[in-house]
Amino acid sequence: MSETGPTAEIARRVCDDIFGNFFWSVHPRIDSNFKCTKDHHRTASDKPKKTHPADVVFSYDDPYLRRRIYLHTDMKSYATDSISSTTLRAALKSLCMTVECARTSAEWRQIYSVPDDEEHDVQGFLFVHNHDRGYENKFSESMERVSISALPVAADTVIHFMGPTDISRLYSIANDLMRLKFTKLLPVDEHTFYYPDLVLTRRHTDTWAQPATIELLMSPFFIIKHASSEKIGTGYLIYYNRPGGSAEEFEYLFDCISRFQMLEHGQKIRIRSCHANPDQLMLSHFEAAKKKYAKAWGFDRLRSELLDQITIEMITSVTDTYNPGNVGWKVENEE
Repeated sequence: MSETGPTAEIARRVCDDIFGNFFWSVHPRIDSNFKCTKDHHRTASDKPKKTHPADVVFSYDDPYLRRRIYLHTDMKSYATDSISSTTLRAALKSLCMTVECARTSAEWRQIYSVPDDEEHDVQGFLFVHNHDRGYENKFSESMERVSISALPVAADTVIHFMGPTDISRLYSIANDLMRLKFTKLLPVDEHTFYYPDLVLTRRHTDTWAQPATIELLMSPFFIIKHASSEKIGTGYLIYYNRPGGSAEEFEYLFDCISRFQMLEHGQKIRIRSCHANPDQLMLSHFEAAKKKYAKAWGFDRLRSELLDQITIEMITSVTDTYNPGNVGWKVENEE
């Protein structure tokens, strides 16, 4: 069964507070069910499933795939002691079956307003929030004990999951973006998540307002390209989700920046560290990496000047206030 009440409210707040800042859309239909069309889908008591639940569906246009991605989302918020490999496995198993049906369901497409001629893909998204702030490593440890290969993932189906640490990080990044816009250090409208052209894949969307895909948000770093604002010129923001534990770590980042052709005069590059536990010597490693990378360039004066213009700063961690109570982790009672 679909979950009701607090889930609807938290879904709206999550989109407003987090994913809206990454140019995601949310469908207004929340907490719905649609019919199961697969005979092999069974309940926990081994009875045929009648329906599948849908808490919320997010969507965005993928810049590389040239299609719209619909994230059929199962939202969970629970206390630390209830996050276990058993509950996670059950939630993922249910989501796998749900997405398999959704990908071929005319009813699902009708409910979520998917045009008949639209190139799209339906993917699964398990969103696990922890409302008592005690999770620490509990989620990742529990996920490691879940056998992904044993889950009923249908062919060509993609399932994503996001735990409390990821949610906290993205919430802090979203608040950092709003603060930068308010203080005129980032233009409100003229900015985009940056996707360099790859060897075998090219971008297919407009330059500005490209959304952040879920893969991008879960990557070690992602880049925002922006126009000039009242207080800063054109350039790039890099949200960096690594501890900065060595100079080599930053050398790799500089190499990526160089390959993406971002090192140009007049282009400000600001690195915003968003890792939950950054290394105490992160800034020292950052400066050492600059020197080592400049040496690799043969101490070229112009390139050294470009490196010196790159700055790094920790963002302020912000705690969310989502607390819908014991939502989710229910055993389905479908007969």
